[in-house]
Amino acid sequence: MTDKGNALRPPRWFEVNRSTLIACLLICLVTYGLSRWVVSPVKICGDSMTPNYDDGQPNYINRLAYISSAPKRGDVVGLRLGSELLLKRVIGLPGERVEFRRDIVVINGQPLDEPYPVRPLLWRLPAVQLGPNDYWVMGDNRISSMLGAVPRDHIVGKVMF
Repeated sequence: MTDKGNALRPPRWFEVNRSTLIACLLICLVTYGLSRWVVSPVKICGDSMTPNYDDGQPNYINRLAYISSAPKRGDVVGLRLGSELLLKRVIGLPGERVEFRRDIVVINGQPLDEPYPVRPLLWRLPAVQLGPNDYWVMGDNRISSMLGAVPRDHIVGKVMF
């Protein structure tokens, strides 16, 4: 004689306890939140950051990096320009005067010490006075990447690695 009540129940291996289901849901929500609002993946397209970052190299941007502090000179940041997310290096800070004399970046009349490898700019550009909310950003491959002054609200975050 078979028990009709047991015939309608799913197999025992199929049963999931409530705490496991809640833990899985919580992990999914935290992962989604981190990927959406804290860490953003970005893939480099082109050679504007060569020799330090290669074409096709994946990176991640920490969106919380500048919540309590401002971007610093030398930081590689993610920039939102229209629908694109670009990686560039911060060269000039708000209120500074930025100038290029062949392969030397000059900030407020002083040559900039750049400890990271760069491909130098081969021409001269007139001096630019940055506003109180502007940052001068450009790629490490100065020959093929020239961006210029961008407002602080275009900077999404700092590249993690």
